[in-house]
Amino acid sequence: GLVSQWKRFGAGAEYEVTAENIDSETWWLMVGQKYSPAGYAWIFPLGKNTVRIGVGVGKPESSVDPTERLKEIMEKRLGPIESLGKITPIEFHYGLIPNDGLSRKTVYDRLILVGDSAGQANPLVLEGIRYAIRFGRIAGEVAANAVAINDTSEKALAPYEETWKKAIFAKINSASKVQSRWIGLTDDEWDKELDIIKELSVEEFLDFIKAEFGLASIIKLAAHHPKIAVRQLFNMVKSATKKS
Repeated sequence: GLVSQWKRFGAGAEYEVTAENIDSETWWLMVGQKYSPAGYAWIFPLGKNTVRIGVGVGKPESSVDPTERLKEIMEKRLGPIESLGKITPIEFHYGLIPNDGLSRKTVYDRLILVGDSAGQANPLVLEGIRYAIRFGRIAGEVAANAVAINDTSEKALAPYEETWKKAIFAKINSASKVQSRWIGLTDDEWDKELDIIKELSVEEFLDFIKAEFGLASIIKLAAHHPKIAVRQLFNMVKSATKKS
């Protein structure tokens, strides 16, 4: 077929639960070997005493089963899970998301790829729903225009690929360099990395974790951030990005 199977992907398992004690203003991202080698665990509040607790694992970097690891950390009530009090599962979710970067064509004659099939995923947290919605709308507009002029060739559909690449291609490539740095970290190395990340402002961190930064932003942080450790981190990312 036109679309081959992904060689690298993230596998995620998640329980939606009710809990006694929820801070609706706090989202937890948990890293380290006890949570997820080559990945992370999370607690996301949904409101009305409901949260999602999950584990994501990078494949093939780790052989850990995310479902089994999720059950384990919930049974042991590791980290912030302990503070949730009594937990009652509502439903279970499982999914896969590509992690091969933006490496494939996304337009062919009479065909447009969007979302997971296009590899449009944030490498730092391995989620792609925002991109799927955003670029799904653009794909619909381009397809409608193509049908209106009775031309659904690859050339007529090309504006879709040009648009999404202009919007996120550089940002995703930069984020992939950060992921490459993170995916093999030991617990001690993660402790040092988190000490650096703590030096980012809230706005810088949110842009960082959402992969909303390109080479220009990296160069600015590497050259001008007031914290030396942050400058060192982004200098390493900048060097890796320029080599790609």
